[in-house]
Amino acid sequence: MKKNLLLTFLLFLLIGLQNFCFAQNSREKPKVFTEKEIKNGAEISEASKFFAGDNPAFASVEFDDSNWKNLEFSSKKNYTKDHPYWIRYYFKIDSTMINESLCFDVKQVGASEIYLNGKKIETIGKIGDSKTSVFKIKNEVPQLFSLNNTEVNVIAIRFLPIVGKKISINYSPVTLDVELVSAKEFLDENIKMMKGFNFVAMLICGVFSALGFIHLLLFLFYRKAIYNLYFSIYNLSIGLLSYMVLSFYEMTDPSSVDIYGFFSFFSVLAFGASLTGFVNTLFGRSKIRLNVLLIIAALLLIVYYFSAAAAISTVFFYIFFVWFESLYLIIRAMIRKEKSAFIVGGGILTFFAIIILTIIAKILDSLNIEMPTMFSGDEFGIFVLVLILVSFPISISAYLGWQFASTNLSLIKQLDEVNRLSDVNLKQEQEKQQILQDQNDLLEKQVDERTFELQKEKQKTENLLLNILPHEVAEELKENGSSEAKYYDEVTVLFTDFVNFTQSSEKLGAEKMLVELNECFTAFDMIMEKHGLEKIKTIGDAYLAVCGLPLKNECHAYQTVLVALDIIDFIEERKKSNPNALDIRIGINSGSLIAGIVGVKKFAYDIWGDTVNTAARMEQNSEKGKINISDSTYQLVREKINCEYRGKIHTKGKGEMDMYFAIETKEDL
Repeated sequence: MKKNLLLTFLLFLLIGLQNFCFAQNSREKPKVFTEKEIKNGAEISEASKFFAGDNPAFASVEFDDSNWKNLEFSSKKNYTKDHPYWIRYYFKIDSTMINESLCFDVKQVGASEIYLNGKKIETIGKIGDSKTSVFKIKNEVPQLFSLNNTEVNVIAIRFLPIVGKKISINYSPVTLDVELVSAKEFLDENIKMMKGFNFVAMLICGVFSALGFIHLLLFLFYRKAIYNLYFSIYNLSIGLLSYMVLSFYEMTDPSSVDIYGFFSFFSVLAFGASLTGFVNTLFGRSKIRLNVLLIIAALLLIVYYFSAAAAISTVFFYIFFVWFESLYLIIRAMIRKEKSAFIVGGGILTFFAIIILTIIAKILDSLNIEMPTMFSGDEFGIFVLVLILVSFPISISAYLGWQFASTNLSLIKQLDEVNRLSDVNLKQEQEKQQILQDQNDLLEKQVDERTFELQKEKQKTENLLLNILPHEVAEELKENGSSEAKYYDEVTVLFTDFVNFTQSSEKLGAEKMLVELNECFTAFDMIMEKHGLEKIKTIGDAYLAVCGLPLKNECHAYQTVLVALDIIDFIEERKKSNPNALDIRIGINSGSLIAGIVGVKKFAYDIWGDTVNTAARMEQNSEKGKINISDSTYQLVREKINCEYRGKIHTKGKGEMDMYFAIETKEDL
């Protein structure tokens, strides 16, 4: 009995050893790949000849590798040091694949050189030292080759793995994966896959990103609708995740793994946080749970900084909890018959139901339970994917449409109420408006009348002021409230005085003499205005005027002499019709003076200076019906006025002075 048991054990042991030996790949026992395997992708998965070291001779076909270890070269545990490793693998091909285009589909975490039958056929990355090595994840465009026999072929791979902290995310379960595949099948499948995958990924990215930005704008326009912010983040996270999936698929540089991994992690985390935020905002009654879940999401970002692997492992539990929490809140809201629960909840429940059914289908498939044909085709998979993607956004759009309609209906009701109240109060308001309008018209009429009266009084005041002061001085006084005295270096002063005025007053009487003076001075005023002179004042029967101020006049002397000639003509004509008319004498002098307002009450515009005194002396030394001018005036007018030189005449306070009689203008000759 014991002997039989021993024989049985030895038999099983022999069979096991035999199977183990057949599993070892060697020159004597190569792997034979059939046509079907090559077209589907023949994975090199058996234990291969493995050596931790580097020697160019290892690529040779004749190299003896019998003492090398037989290890599964794709296992990560075999690569512990940052130096090259060599793998040799023996295989044959089916006769139907002779002279067919073949290639090696390589996935790796490092850099490699591939030799086929001693000839280097492909280099992926660059094997060098720590500074010159270039690592690649895959061969984007594999090198094509063909085999012309069914003999043993040897593939030798020189491989430099990424070891240590060069990448923080352990994104691949294997370090090196090689498949022998038909070039035609490989290229057709990859081109078809690339077109379809890129289209779907970019479509998802574009659609969900657009939805995200739209709802972000809705939130910015109406901040109280916080669910728009959460739904915006939800859509943007899906768009970002789809873009990251596409980036991972097309990635060749391992240095990009960390940044892609972070954004993928961030998008998954944002998806969960936005989902719980949206559902809790609509259906949750306690903000504590929402705040806790949002804080956990923030903490996971911090954990990722210290340990990416721990954060990635934890985030899936976080998403799992968020899903069930959302499911619970929606079902509870439906039980409570909340209006929005059936709209939003329908889409979310459809989303969850499809995911659960997909998981169940995967479990049944892993248990080799046959599924109906309609559930296993690519069309059904695409249909499921579309349902998963559009169910939730469609439900949210429906909810927003319902909310907009409800808000619009509420506004319509409020508007009807406002219109009703407006109709009731319209007549009262119109009566009030009419009363206010009447009062306003009355007030405006009174204001216009008062304004007109004020304008009249103002005009009178201004006219009176202009009669007292020069126009420019009056304007300065109105604007500033005062007027400063100014110096004028080139002016001409005119003095007139009636001859024997006192004796004539006694003879004619004061009243007749006043009438005579008024008529004469009025005529003088008109002459002054005609020639641009500024009347200063009258002193008894004397009349004082000046030319060249306050506005400068280059012809001030000539204009003054013209005034004097007109005055003489006026007096001569008056004497013809009025036997009581008075004779006059005139004195003129040119020079500089100071002009301004004197005092602050009952002010008057006056002039001071030696030029004024000299003009008075010219008048005193003049004769009846004559115009006596000084030498300074003569020098200014001699080219235009005929003058008679009187010689030097003694003048009180001045001494001997040259004087001239102005006779007439030279134009009159």
